[in-house]
Amino acid sequence: MIVDSRMMLGFVLLLTSDKYWTHMKLRIILITLLAITCQTFAQPIKVNRFDDADEFLPKAEQRNKNKIRLFLRQQDEETLFKVTSPRNVTIDVISNVPANAEYGVIFLLGGTSVLSIVNERLDRSFSFQPRSRDYWWKNKFATFLVDAPSDRLDKNGIGDTLWRTGKDHQADLQAVVLEIEKRFKMPLVIHGHSNGAISNANIAQLKNPSVKAFIYSGSAFMGRGADILSRVEHTTPVLIIHHRSDRCSVSPSNGVANFVERLIAPEKVTLWVEGGVDAMSGDCGPFAPHSFIGREEATINSAAEQIKQWLHK
Repeated sequence: MIVDSRMMLGFVLLLTSDKYWTHMKLRIILITLLAITCQTFAQPIKVNRFDDADEFLPKAEQRNKNKIRLFLRQQDEETLFKVTSPRNVTIDVISNVPANAEYGVIFLLGGTSVLSIVNERLDRSFSFQPRSRDYWWKNKFATFLVDAPSDRLDKNGIGDTLWRTGKDHQADLQAVVLEIEKRFKMPLVIHGHSNGAISNANIAQLKNPSVKAFIYSGSAFMGRGADILSRVEHTTPVLIIHHRSDRCSVSPSNGVANFVERLIAPEKVTLWVEGGVDAMSGDCGPFAPHSFIGREEATINSAAEQIKQWLHK
C-alpha cells in the first residue's frame, strides 16, 4: 500500500499539536465524569415483593374466636423512609417517634422479614413485632420496623439464617442504625424475634454506642448459624423473652436455659411469658405461643419496664 507522504506528515503534525492533546484530555475527563455519574445514579438492586398476608391471614381469621388483633396497618403518625446500604440495596423502615418518646426500639423480624407494604405504606404485616408496635408507643418508645433488603423481597426473603450471620446483612443493618441515629437522638434498643435473633447478634458485634440494650424473643437458638449467639460479646444488657409453651423446632422452651447460659453479656434477664390464646398457626408461626399470641401487650409492658430500669441506672 502506498502512503502519501503529505498525509503522513499531516497525521504527525496532528499528534504533536496542542489542540489534539487538549481534545484528548477533554474526552478522557468527560468519559471519567460519565462513569462516575452512572455509578452515582445507578438504580438500587430490587426484586418484586412477595406479600404472604393472603396465605396466612384467611385461615387465622377463621380460627380467631377470641378476636385477637392479627395485624396493624400503618398509622397516620407513622412514616416510611428508605435506607441505602453500601451494597446498593435499599431497606424500608416504618417509623413513629411520639412527641414524648424517651427511647427507641428497632425491630428485626423473624421468618423471611419481608413486610407487607402496598403503595409505600405498611399493610397487613401480621408477625409479633409489627402487629403490636403501638404498645411500645404507650411506654414512651419510638419504633423502627425494618424490612428485608430490596434484593431479598421474594418469597424466601432473609429466611436463610446463615445469610443473616454474614457481612452483607451486617452492612445493611449498620446502614439502618446509622440512619436512625441521625433521625432520633435518644437511646436505642434492638429487638430481634425468632430468626431476627441471629440478625440481632450480627449487629451486636459492631457495638454501636447509641445501642444501650438488646432484646431476644422467641430466639431461633437451634437454627442454622445459631452459633453466632454464643460467640458475640454483648457490651450492653440483654433481655431474653420466651413463652413457656413455645414448641417451635428452633426455639423450644426447654432449651432456653442453655441458650441464656451461653450468651455473653454484662447483665442478662429472662422474662418468661405464660398464657394467651390457642394457637392459630403452626408452632413456629405468627399466631402461636412462639409469637406470644394473646399476650402481646403484657409482654411488651414488662419488657419496656425492664429496659427503662437499665437505662435509668
